[in-house]
Amino acid sequence: MKTLDKFITRDFSNPGKSNVISQNCMTASSHHIASFVGIEVLKSGGNAVDAALAMSAVLCVAEPHMTGIGGDCFAMLSIDGSADIKALNASGKSSENSSASHLRNKGIKLIKPEMPDAITIPGAVAGWSLLHKEHGHMPWDEIFQPAINYARSGVIIHERVAYDWAKNREKLLSDKDTSKIFLKNKKPFNVMESFKNKQLSKTFETIASDGVAGFYNGWVADDMLEKLNSIGGSHTKNDFINSSAEWIKPITQNYRNIKIHECPPNGQGIVALIILGILELFNVKNMPKNDYIHLFCEAVKIGYFLRDQYLADTHHNKLSEISFLSKKSLEQYASKIDFNRPKTYEKSLFPDHPDTVYLTVRDKNGMTISFINSLFDPFGSGITAPKSGVLFHCRGRGFNLIKGHPNELYPNKRPLHTIIPAMISKKNKLVGSFGVMGGQYQAAGHAYVLSQMIDFCLSPQEALDLPRVFPNNNVLDFEKNFDNSIIEDMVSRGHEINYPDSPIGGGQIILIDNKKNILIGASDYRKDGCAIGY
Repeated sequence: MKTLDKFITRDFSNPGKSNVISQNCMTASSHHIASFVGIEVLKSGGNAVDAALAMSAVLCVAEPHMTGIGGDCFAMLSIDGSADIKALNASGKSSENSSASHLRNKGIKLIKPEMPDAITIPGAVAGWSLLHKEHGHMPWDEIFQPAINYARSGVIIHERVAYDWAKNREKLLSDKDTSKIFLKNKKPFNVMESFKNKQLSKTFETIASDGVAGFYNGWVADDMLEKLNSIGGSHTKNDFINSSAEWIKPITQNYRNIKIHECPPNGQGIVALIILGILELFNVKNMPKNDYIHLFCEAVKIGYFLRDQYLADTHHNKLSEISFLSKKSLEQYASKIDFNRPKTYEKSLFPDHPDTVYLTVRDKNGMTISFINSLFDPFGSGITAPKSGVLFHCRGRGFNLIKGHPNELYPNKRPLHTIIPAMISKKNKLVGSFGVMGGQYQAAGHAYVLSQMIDFCLSPQEALDLPRVFPNNNVLDFEKNFDNSIIEDMVSRGHEINYPDSPIGGGQIILIDNKKNILIGASDYRKDGCAIGY
């Protein structure tokens, strides 16, 4: 990676933005209001965990199509800036009454967003509570005041948020309770309009005063359960009361002497490590760019194929992590790559989806958090509990209905997840916290952005700004500003090409120069956010 004195190398005559550089603290998120709230928390004495929780709560209001308390979250935490990193799994489980065989008997082959079976118990609030209980500093109730105020008084809609909102009118109309809150006279909210969710402000007030029980028990849980049962859900009171988050051990893999830390399954972080493990077997730095892009795409296809075949809730996995990441296995995967033509893999049954928020915070004492919260699809399931204003995610779509598959829908089980926070370390010191959003793209995005920084010496902002490619079910999705000569070369090798309507993902990064005690932050131009430091 570049040293700090080489960061100021971008061409200032071309569009782009500089890295954010600071010495004390830094926040980075997909919305500038959240980044600012995080800085305010840090300045008022809160630590990185406090700031991240306040930011996540605000994003539930400011980016309601991307995240919410009706969704799940994962986090990675370095308490002191060392490589002693712990991970948090706050992904909710399926109902105790879930049944894949019941759905199969009805002729259902895929779980769709609007189906009650797609709504697993939201795990985010349980995760927030565990994070704060063990590592928070400021009072719990103070953390939610910014979100309460924005939900009650309104948040101004920003450009990317409005762009996404406009695409989902029909979905929001399909549920009367959702329509009342998330549409204005049955139309999407536009840029510079004010959006309020007063019901959600009351829910945040209850969580602030009553803690985690205020969400999973009492009137909020009753409201959620009543809504779920009204649409045919088999969810129970026990499903909510028994909801919990847990600390887990990260999985790691070295990439050119830099250690990458990812959450284990049921997340797809291991897929990023597989992709990087394959890339490391090649001298990509001296490889023609066309060959590199082809290699990257083939490595991604291998990683995602393995994901679809084997990954699930960690208690249901059939293979160990070592099975995927051993040098022998990686060499075997790499041997399948032909530089003259692409390999075609079985079409993935995992649903395509684009939406997530990611944020990261570093405080003055070195505590650093990598944090991600999601509803899975835009506006999740599109189903809202009327009194609490809780918009449910549809993370249960991550299950499949294949009998005997490790990721088959099963009672009290976590689905395969795509949201993955990450960290990087070197010589037992944390050197970075990052995440790349975009649903299925995330594992590929982690590998791509890291490779650009490590192999090609791009700065964090340059790596995020770079045009993206994603092998999506054997078709290469290229952003429209990608190098045409490379695209033409991919076509000549036999790749099928697609140009998606929307940009691919997003991302935030905080790099840490431990020698100079400097923080370097970046935030993706594809979103409304920013990095802020002081």
